[in-house]
Amino acid sequence: MPVKSVFRAVFFSALLASCPSVYSQAGDVSEQDYRKMLDQAMKSGNYGQNQPQSQSWDARLKVLSGTVMVKTVSGDEWSRVTGEMPLDPNDIVKTSSDGIAEIYLDDKGAISVGRNTELEVSSLEQEDAVFSLNFGSLVAKVKHFLNEKHKMQVRTPSAVCAVRGTEFAVEYSQLGKDASFAVFDEGRVAVIPTDAPGKESQEYLLEKNTEINIKPDQKRFRRTALSRMSRHRASLSKMRTRLTGLKGWKPRSLSKRAELRRQALKGRLIRKQLKRKSSKARTKSGRGVKKRPAAKRSKASSRASAAETQ
Repeated sequence: MPVKSVFRAVFFSALLASCPSVYSQAGDVSEQDYRKMLDQAMKSGNYGQNQPQSQSWDARLKVLSGTVMVKTVSGDEWSRVTGEMPLDPNDIVKTSSDGIAEIYLDDKGAISVGRNTELEVSSLEQEDAVFSLNFGSLVAKVKHFLNEKHKMQVRTPSAVCAVRGTEFAVEYSQLGKDASFAVFDEGRVAVIPTDAPGKESQEYLLEKNTEINIKPDQKRFRRTALSRMSRHRASLSKMRTRLTGLKGWKPRSLSKRAELRRQALKGRLIRKQLKRKSSKARTKSGRGVKKRPAAKRSKASSRASAAETQ
């Protein structure tokens, strides 16, 4: 029997085991019947039920002050957010000059998003969570839950930071194209400069109370005692207090998360509708006003000038 047929037979048997109500007898299966059974298995939710699935963090954004906006993977506009909002992979959070927000990962970690910052939630998989700092700064407090199974990275255009359960801060400047990393009172991070897109170089391990600055025109970097990055200690201190208040954290269902996201992004839809109505109103009002031809306007202007001369 060809390999393709064997694979199909095995796959078909698995479908029958997961969905016995689809057909009581397998018999000879045509391509059309096979596709029907696959569709029904997918709709029933039983397909892949016994397959190991990676878990994702229940990430939530909380606006603390100022203007905070979110852009979703399916949208092309920024939405101003207030209060709390569940986050999905590929969401981008952006703060203005007065905006401050925090991102919570279950009750295990918190990320403070500083002013004038753009942070992309690239992945929320517990096995490989990734946050991409496009510009600005962040401060994070992550409990010691990271291991071979649970990993986290913070990426900047010039370096990658592998988090290993710690208190740390990251900055990236669009102007200087340099990135700074720091570890505070506990934990450690591994910083890997990126020489070219997708190419990583030597790893620099930061222990507590140390920092490093990665510049694009340098080839060697030196770890130093915590100094310039210590200005983020105030944000870290406040975040420690808020993180202890997450002990009563309860995961939300997918339907509840979807509803909360819809409500948080509803303001953008309303603003778009108002803009459309306003645009239509201006168009209608413009149609009702007849403009005089340029020649008539010129004659009227000449007559007015002659009258003033007399």
